[in-house]
Amino acid sequence: MRRALALLVFACLAGSASCSGAGTDDAARGQAAAAGRGGDAGTSGGLGSGTAGKTGQAGSASGGSGAGTANNGSGAAGRAGAHSAGSAGSAGAHSAGSAGSAGSRSAGGAGGRADEAGAAGSDDEGGGPSNPELSSFKLAVIGSSTAAGEGASSSSKGWVSLLASSLATTVSGDFFAFNLAVGGYTTSELMPGSGAKGSIDDAVERAPNLIVVSLAGSNDLSAGTSTDTFLARLTTLRDYARDAGIPLFFVSTAPKDLSTSDKQTLKSWTEQMKTTFSSCWVPGQRSDYSPCFVDIFALLANDSLGVASEYSAGDGIHLNDAGHEVIFEAARAVVEPYVCSRTACH
Repeated sequence: MRRALALLVFACLAGSASCSGAGTDDAARGQAAAAGRGGDAGTSGGLGSGTAGKTGQAGSASGGSGAGTANNGSGAAGRAGAHSAGSAGSAGAHSAGSAGSAGSRSAGGAGGRADEAGAAGSDDEGGGPSNPELSSFKLAVIGSSTAAGEGASSSSKGWVSLLASSLATTVSGDFFAFNLAVGGYTTSELMPGSGAKGSIDDAVERAPNLIVVSLAGSNDLSAGTSTDTFLARLTTLRDYARDAGIPLFFVSTAPKDLSTSDKQTLKSWTEQMKTTFSSCWVPGQRSDYSPCFVDIFALLANDSLGVASEYSAGDGIHLNDAGHEVIFEAARAVVEPYVCSRTACH
């Protein structure tokens, strides 16, 4: 039985001073941000640096088990688990022609994925996943600063890092997690063809077995995104991932200390997301799968729909370690059952 190996690939905008997660959920689009702090996660510099590092919770990406980190660069180690065959930490990724590289890109389809043992399109009369068990599992997360770990005391305390570390110990085979979230991002940056690092294109390129989208919502409010546009863009993300053969889960919006109308809008967006995205397509299943929606709004909100004081990082926007722990627990309850329905778990 192979040891679980988690690889967190952190993204930050080029030109960021320290990849320290400086972007906020209210920041303008394109503001410098990061998924991990250089001193905590071994990430130094912006996009393209491609240097593998380690989190405080895990072994190195080059061969140990746990949750290593790397910059979202084009270097051999920085794209570990993506297209750099044979690079450090890339076990179970895009090795061309490798029988064990679950989720590898199909040579014949734009954005398509080679099916795990050729059964991704099969239907199961009983409604459960019918694909054969995967030998490894890859998770990609896209979104904004909270998903990038902003507000937590260290990168290892961010909810995505916590989730990756938990799944790495749960999954029997190799596990890879790509955290592509960037502070300040809205639905616009995540769209197909946006050209932004950390977009849905960036996630699909890594041929994961699951994509999780986590946008707190306040960036879209600041950008003037309407409710219809917000939901339509999320639907586009879901459909684009499905066309690539990849299921997509959503995390709800989060409470913020904003105006009364903005707080109500964020709550409304969560409610409409829950109605629209509570079930979803997964490969090898005839009927929709559920749950695939992580509802965190009520868990983090106070009576006035702002951030509960015990979870606030102090700016009324981002979350402290306790808040990230709340999201982690909610996300694990939704993500882990699906992961363990596709690959062997302890």
